Amino acid sequence: MKIFVPVDFSDITNVVLRVVKTIAQAHGGEVVLFHAVSPAIYIPYPESLSVDVVDIKLLQEIEENKKKEAEEKLRGLLDFLKPVPSRYVVDVGDPRDLILEAEEKESPDLVVIGSHKKGLVEKILIGSTAEKIVKHSKKPILVIKGSEPTFTKRVLIAYDFSKTAEKALDFSLNFLKPFKVKVDILHIDEPIDIPVVEKIGEAIYEKYREEKKNYVEKLKDRFSSAGFEVSASFMRDRDPAEAIVEYVKKNPDIELLIMGSRGLSGLKRILLGSTSTEVFKKVDIPILIYKEGSE
Repeated sequence: MKIFVPVDFSDITNVVLRVVKTIAQAHGGEVVLFHAVSPAIYIPYPESLSVDVVDIKLLQEIEENKKKEAEEKLRGLLDFLKPVPSRYVVDVGDPRDLILEAEEKESPDLVVIGSHKKGLVEKILIGSTAEKIVKHSKKPILVIKGSEPTFTKRVLIAYDFSKTAEKALDFSLNFLKPFKVKVDILHIDEPIDIPVVEKIGEAIYEKYREEKKNYVEKLKDRFSSAGFEVSASFMRDRDPAEAIVEYVKKNPDIELLIMGSRGLSGLKRILLGSTSTEVFKKVDIPILIYKEGSE
């Protein structure tokens, strides 16, 4: 397993690295650390808007020094990751763009990133690097937020019977296999408005619901056969994102949420939003989002 890890040397970096090392050792994986150095900004004197050669050289020197400082810190992080095979990459520019570019180039099996809490004004003005990566990443992405997962407690898998959810379930089975965790499969049963006689519509809905329950029992068997203690929960709600968030809040022993993302793009994302993105914004525990284009 190849794990791609953007780091910014903030307080959450140590937590992210501990989690990454645990995953890499469990899967015999390798780690690629990535750091984006913010470019030096030129502020001209009021009497001139030109940038002379001396200014350009000074900016280049500043960026080069910042890169060297970053590389020194990254070498220290590589020492922490030993004996896990690891290396680092440093680039200069906007972190959100560079992370996605580097992810595409490295083509990892998993991206792990830390999410910082931001104030309301800051969110409105600049958004969140983690949020942008979650939206646009094409790989499974584990976002560390709220608490540090130990992979010894309870893992919640949100399942909606889509093809993406099926792939996310397969990924979860392989990802969790080295760990001793309890697995809870959650399905949010959205009401279906059937334009027929009320009693007939309800009968059709109940039959459909029973078929879904029977299928989830088969999913439970797959995890049980792999040695997991597993349970399943059904909830009826018109808003899957809110229902998942509430379920997490009511079950504090859940240390990791896993769900699939169908990867809405362009206008669809703007108009409809994304369940996984909405859940990511609101839960206070680590979340692993499997992307439809991960294969």
